[in-house]
Amino acid sequence: MLKKENRLSTDFEFNVTRKHGTKINGDLCSLFYLEPKKYKGPVRIGIVVPKKISKIAVKRNRLKRVFSECVRQEIKSLPQNTWIVIHPKPKSLEEKYEKISTDVSKILSKVSLS
Repeated sequence: MLKKENRLSTDFEFNVTRKHGTKINGDLCSLFYLEPKKYKGPVRIGIVVPKKISKIAVKRNRLKRVFSECVRQEIKSLPQNTWIVIHPKPKSLEEKYEKISTDVSKILSKVSLS
């Protein structure tokens, strides 16, 4: 689980990141990232898994945990003062942790380079 200081918490933060942020598509997820002008602090990340992916809460929560763990291991390499929102794709339900982890690290490396 991500530390509280590294989590997006309000609808405003999620919506601003999705509306004004840059989108990166991967095989198993889409990612939006934004560097707000007036925000100074650690990188903040939110993971959104809608009911459209699965009606079963256990499956949605597993996806959140897996993506959260993948991001937690990569958080040191991400630039400070950044907000990130991750949207897993439906085909990520059937994938193993290792494949999800490689996809997330590939996408997050693109954020680090920008």
